Amino acid sequence: MESNPLVSVIIPTYNSEKTLAKCLESIKTQTYKNLEIIIVDSCSKDRTIEIAKGFDAKIVQTNWKLLGSRYLGFKESNGEFILLLDSDQILERTTIERSLKMIKNGRFDMLCLEEHTFEPKGWVQKLFEADRKLVHKFSEIHLDPVEGVLLARIYKREILNKVFESIPKALFPVVVAHDHAIIYYEAYKLTKKVGILPNAVWHIEPNSLWDLVKKNFRYGESTYILSKTGYYQNLLKRKVRFRKGALKEWRFGLQSCLLLIIKGIGYTIGYTLARLK
Repeated sequence: MESNPLVSVIIPTYNSEKTLAKCLESIKTQTYKNLEIIIVDSCSKDRTIEIAKGFDAKIVQTNWKLLGSRYLGFKESNGEFILLLDSDQILERTTIERSLKMIKNGRFDMLCLEEHTFEPKGWVQKLFEADRKLVHKFSEIHLDPVEGVLLARIYKREILNKVFESIPKALFPVVVAHDHAIIYYEAYKLTKKVGILPNAVWHIEPNSLWDLVKKNFRYGESTYILSKTGYYQNLLKRKVRFRKGALKEWRFGLQSCLLLIIKGIGYTIGYTLARLK
């Protein structure tokens, strides 16, 4: 491995103007500087592209969904390491530098990034923060790609290359929900050398009940689309599964359960209506 390897940061976008600038600013201000930013945009109708150009990001246009966007970003990348980021995530300024130090010691092929909710104000965002505290309190039991909820975000290039070769190509244009879970699932079959980087990411979450229900309605719709393909059926319940450890940390556990019940309402309605179409 080079002493100063290139890291490719791949970000799928769709009408992401509300959060993208914060995301890209957090990349530009990283203590580690040998980076490339690749935006894979799915026909945004807002200022997403304009914002991306302002940060000198490489822009790829597609009409594919999330899984395909991550794949196309990877194909356009040159990095020895790949960071799969979302447009509503903000990196702590030393995240990439610390990640490389963890991987360079030879113990890890991929890393999960510990997340916190960005500036939690309303009660919905505070539920997300409690849920994250619960997950990371018992992080080791959440590393399994089927039974857990954590997802690796930083990968060695050779791992991700094998992952994308193993995913059925018919899924790239259509998969939204579980896109990242599919990637991690395939990576975990190749290597169990996965670590967790603490205090790495802030996540900008919905701040209203309606926005939360709408978001999970879309997850439900896209989960039905994945279910019809017959692939990765063991991953379909990851987003609405109650957290392990909820009884031991009951205060966080109660808030986590409430969040998952609300998510489940939107998810179930979306899945059911998609099935009835």
